[in-house]
Amino acid sequence: MEQAVPLVIPAAFDPSSLQAQINNKANASTVGGLATAINSKAAQSAVDALATGKADVAALAGKANVADIPLPADVMPKSEATSPAKGAETKKYALEDHQHPRITSATGNPATHIIGSNGLATVAFTQAFDLFPNPVFTEVPPPTGTMPGQPAYFRVESWIRETMSPAPAGKYVGCVVRAWRGRNLPVIGLLTGLLSLVGVNSVITALTGFDPFGAPATGTTFTCTAIKRSDG
Repeated sequence: MEQAVPLVIPAAFDPSSLQAQINNKANASTVGGLATAINSKAAQSAVDALATGKADVAALAGKANVADIPLPADVMPKSEATSPAKGAETKKYALEDHQHPRITSATGNPATHIIGSNGLATVAFTQAFDLFPNPVFTEVPPPTGTMPGQPAYFRVESWIRETMSPAPAGKYVGCVVRAWRGRNLPVIGLLTGLLSLVGVNSVITALTGFDPFGAPATGTTFTCTAIKRSDG
């Protein structure tokens, strides 16, 4: 005898309900669990390890040496050279306000750089030179008045050196400069000289021993640039 089975119609499928359950599971287990684990691990390992003993500047400097990180230079800058050099120090760097030594002395104080009645003047260099430098003298306009018509000529009469005991003397710290001024040839009767032997003799006499650079240079103001020699 056949038995009748009642017909049961299943409830309609609700995808939104299933998605909500998945989200709830993810929030409750996966996302929340991972966040908690990350937070706890960061506090115990990375953050604490980095924070311990890292704020001390001296300690950081020591670490920099070990890690070959460049540090500020602790030696004086080198002077100029006659040939270029790229350098070989890779673990030091120059400070922004560093200064290179000067290899020249440029002076020109009108109160001191003026030729006296004896034709001399004393120049004090702004630095000492191991070997005598190469000086260049230039006549400049005086504080008052005008420049003479003829140029002045200069030479180093003597060097001024540091006193050392015993000798020899020390570095070059100045010099004594002598100056002359050019002058015109004497005015003589050239026509007379061409016409007679006596005139020729007078011309010869007038020019014999005449110094075209023998005019006094008293009161001449000048500048002096002393340059360090390339071999010293």
